Amino acid sequence: MPTINLKDARNRDARVRAESVSERAIVRYVDPQGGAVSLRKVLRATAEHSYECLKAAHGGDDEALAAALVAGDPDVDLERIGMFLVGASRVYVDQAGEIVYHVAETEVLRTPTGEVKERRPRKRPEPNADSEFPIGATGRLIAKDEAIRRFVFSSKLQIVHVNGLTYDFLYKMAKELHDAKSLMLLGAGKSGKEPLIFSRHATPHRGFLEGRVDGDRYVLMLHLSKMELKRPVVEAPAVVAVVTAQPPAPAPTVTVQPTEPAQPVPSAPQPTLNVATPVAAAPPAPAPRTRKPSVREVIAATTPAATPPAAAAKSELAPTLDDAKAAKRRRTKSTVDAKLGTASDAPPAESTPKLASKRAPRAKAAPASKPT
Repeated sequence: MPTINLKDARNRDARVRAESVSERAIVRYVDPQGGAVSLRKVLRATAEHSYECLKAAHGGDDEALAAALVAGDPDVDLERIGMFLVGASRVYVDQAGEIVYHVAETEVLRTPTGEVKERRPRKRPEPNADSEFPIGATGRLIAKDEAIRRFVFSSKLQIVHVNGLTYDFLYKMAKELHDAKSLMLLGAGKSGKEPLIFSRHATPHRGFLEGRVDGDRYVLMLHLSKMELKRPVVEAPAVVAVVTAQPPAPAPTVTVQPTEPAQPVPSAPQPTLNVATPVAAAPPAPAPRTRKPSVREVIAATTPAATPPAAAAKSELAPTLDDAKAAKRRRTKSTVDAKLGTASDAPPAESTPKLASKRAPRAKAAPASKPT
């Protein structure tokens, strides 16, 4: 019967007792004759007479082992098999049948769907039910209907008083929970939120305190749980649209009344259309190579072209052109005589400036009259 250091909502603590409330059913077993029958543990076999050891003893051959079983009873130890076991303890052995003294225990955490979430070495915590930090109420109330459907309760303990002072202490706690119709979640440790551990290396449990009151009597029950039920997430099924082919609608029925046969109307001749056959377009000619124009080409392109005179205008301008040529010849001769230092009988010609052009300016022709 463990001792619990319990604290109420007003932070008052007291050491009380926790008792098991499990009751054994009184069952009396009898034989057909009415005699008393008791349960005993009997040794069924030993490690030396297991299948693996017998097979190894016969060279690993099943045929040799079968022949040995037919010939004798190598699988039966008449001295030990069938003896009663008293005070037996559980031990762990390896594959060779040797006792193992150091066992590594592993905790397996699973998701609500049963998948393995984590594997870790099992922790061996120290008890905290009767430590310097009392077990206190976390202030979280859970309705009884909700707690039954949400948690799996593995065991329960009844909290009992040890004297009159602890009676008043526990009675007030039971009265408050009875009026609230709920369970109070308890927490241990310095933070007041750790699970409850009653003995060394024991499994941690969550504690839910329930109170009932009947007059001056009370019941304060501590329910222990180490499993919470969670509804797995159900994915919405994919909606698949199924298109069913509909039969075609029946065509409407039209009733035609018989009439007089109509005279055939000659059809007009259809016009004939001559469609020209499209000719494939010739490929474009390659672009000519461009070059920079010369100065002469630029002057010729920018100077307006002189209009050639008519034949009548040429005949009228012939005397003027002859006089101009004679004057040019005289000027040229005078220039040559001046250079040679001789005088000429011809009238002196006008001197030509040094910077003047050697070519005499052309006389302007009179505009030709248009022929009528």
